[in-house]
Amino acid sequence: MRFVIAASLIFLVLVTARAGDAADAKKLQGTWEVTELIAYGTKIDAKDFKGTKFIFKDDKLTVVPGDPKGDGFVNRTFAIKLDPTKKPAAVDLVALDGNLKGTVSPGVYELKGDTLRWCQPDGPNTKDRPKELASPAKSDLYLITLKRAK
Repeated sequence: MRFVIAASLIFLVLVTARAGDAADAKKLQGTWEVTELIAYGTKIDAKDFKGTKFIFKDDKLTVVPGDPKGDGFVNRTFAIKLDPTKKPAAVDLVALDGNLKGTVSPGVYELKGDTLRWCQPDGPNTKDRPKELASPAKSDLYLITLKRAK
């Protein structure tokens, strides 16, 4: 009997986690504009990322830089996997193109209405997921704030 109860609870947790993943994935769909960027603990001037967009479609994320020739973001596409049951919510990005194709990058995010905060390591060798939505000095973390495009 205990096995049946335990199995039922595990099934319920898995179904709830998948439903939460699907709910956040649905809320992310569409275009988001970068409004703030903190890299390595330093707030970056808005002119360096102006016009940069994150476009979520199904289980893919495409980053479109505002200035393709700039030093900021690079046009890239990623597969995304969300786990909103973690605190903070977890995301794994898998590069689908470029010289880092296949690389997995662990991050965290927070979705509140039309505001998305996203923390991700910059380097391909970082395997540790950030513990919070922050970009401390001397870290290799980006903290990106995005607003849903109108």
